[in-house]
Amino acid sequence: MFWIIAVLVLLAFDVNYYVRFIFTQFSLNISNLFHKKQLTDTVTSYGICTTQDIDIFLDHMNNVRFLRELDFARYHWFGRTKFWSKLRSRGASSVQGATSIRYRRMIGLFRPFRVETRLVWWDERSLYLEHRFVTLTDGFVRAVAISRQVAPGGFNMGELIEQFDECRERPDRPEEIGHWLEAIEVSSLKLRKER
Repeated sequence: MFWIIAVLVLLAFDVNYYVRFIFTQFSLNISNLFHKKQLTDTVTSYGICTTQDIDIFLDHMNNVRFLRELDFARYHWFGRTKFWSKLRSRGASSVQGATSIRYRRMIGLFRPFRVETRLVWWDERSLYLEHRFVTLTDGFVRAVAISRQVAPGGFNMGELIEQFDECRERPDRPEEIGHWLEAIEVSSLKLRKER
């Protein structure tokens, strides 16, 4: 009976996702004991391309797995910088609003990598994180992603960020984020017209 339940659980749920989440939370707790990160610091999380991450050619990481790794990288950034606890203490939250990713070179099977996450810009509603996938064996940046974290309900994200000493002044908006936001706006207008 145990084996039947175990097989059903494995078929019904992505067990590795939950195991990875627990591992990420554990590593966050340990890391925060020794070194706190500022909002402007780069926060690094680690991964390895396993057989559950590969594409149909069985030799490199599937594109969708990059996006999944971003979930863990964002979670790690929010936890290491303590931004999530500050956000929650004000009754707010953050959701993934948009992601743009550029793949430069594949991450091969069993190849370890790190995801370097850093805050690059913010406005009143959102913060923008850059994520770099770097293989440990050669230090090559395999993919670069930008993610937009949105605070729903009209919460002023910029006001909260600027309460951190290291973020008193907002940096200039990076050019690629400006172009990306324009593309998002064009897409939004198009979808509104289709209603």
